[in-house]
Amino acid sequence: MDEMRVEGMAEPGFGLVAEAFGRNFEAGEETGAAVCVYHGGRKVVDLWCGMQDAAARKPWDEHTVVPVLSTGKGITAAAALIAASRGQFDLDQPVAAFWPAFAANGKEAIRVRDLLNHSAGLVFFGRVVTRGDLGDHDARVAFLEQMTPDWPPGTRWGYHLATFGPLLAEVISRTDPLGRSFGQWFQDEVALPAELRFRFGISADEIDDMARVEGSWMPRFAAALGHAPFGLVRQALNPFSRLHRTVREIPDLNLNEPDWLALEFPSANGIGEARAIARLYAMLASPDESPLAPHILQDLLAPQTPPPLGRRDAVMGVETNWHLGFVRPGGGFAYSPSPRAFGMPGLGGSFGFCDPDRQIGYAYTPNRLGPLPFDDPREQRVRQAVYAALDCVAATAEPAHAA
Repeated sequence: MDEMRVEGMAEPGFGLVAEAFGRNFEAGEETGAAVCVYHGGRKVVDLWCGMQDAAARKPWDEHTVVPVLSTGKGITAAAALIAASRGQFDLDQPVAAFWPAFAANGKEAIRVRDLLNHSAGLVFFGRVVTRGDLGDHDARVAFLEQMTPDWPPGTRWGYHLATFGPLLAEVISRTDPLGRSFGQWFQDEVALPAELRFRFGISADEIDDMARVEGSWMPRFAAALGHAPFGLVRQALNPFSRLHRTVREIPDLNLNEPDWLALEFPSANGIGEARAIARLYAMLASPDESPLAPHILQDLLAPQTPPPLGRRDAVMGVETNWHLGFVRPGGGFAYSPSPRAFGMPGLGGSFGFCDPDRQIGYAYTPNRLGPLPFDDPREQRVRQAVYAALDCVAATAEPAHAA
């Protein structure tokens, strides 16, 4: 079947990745998806397959973009580090130093670093937030200023599921000398210079190139709960948990509707190509291409320091490894053998990360949503094939190098 044909390229030695990617489709687990891998600054895998819109029988092609939910938080974190590298703010600077009204309700000491590390305690907007609220800058700023920390800032980790993007977007916009919105700043300062096809919010005429997101089946959800960490299952099933409350605050999210897609909501509204995500991750830790200042890059690659109350995430109910907006390998998500790797997954199966020790920039972007927030089995198989391919390439190269 045409929609089952894997297209694109995989350099010699990386055929294992193409095979793993294709098996996801042969098993009927995907509608459409793309995977891209950079190694040593060079693109070695760039594959796509399936349908971007199964109902319309529209195939996924080289230029298909797709919503990636929280995988976009990693792109937002990268943007914040780039802005800090250019002197817009210091990571240890209190947010209230350049946004005085933010200090209300006990937020005066919260640093930019606390926002990035999911340790600020600002996991709740404190009200139901509509699309109209998110699209109205003044309204958005008003409820961000009135937020109240749910714990003493800096003392624990707790996934800022919905609030992460709007808070950092306002920090970047407010410190931009040109006063641009976050979405425009990102296009001008990150996406366009690096030729990355990735946006936060797209217009109606761009939707034709976008893959339509499909929800997961309930049987898949039930099966996933059997494999998910117990702490996460407990939070997902408890209607009084922080996780439930954060989700209830954003009730009208719909990833296929034009008015939702037009919003700049960096917590969940990043839309782009797998190759754009992989390329940015490849650049971040590259000695030759990194857009980060040396001291910021050194901070990013340094070991993370858990907060005083430990590694258990107060929202997700599992041990996490937050560091400057990214997840480090460990706990229930040991996605890389390198302790210096950093990345961010998205609900449904997308994932992007950098392994600076193996010089990898990687991204996987499906449009059929799986039920897990990280370590989706489809993505995991492909990622494991990447590391297997790297081991094979290294083993093949060793004799020649020794000679």
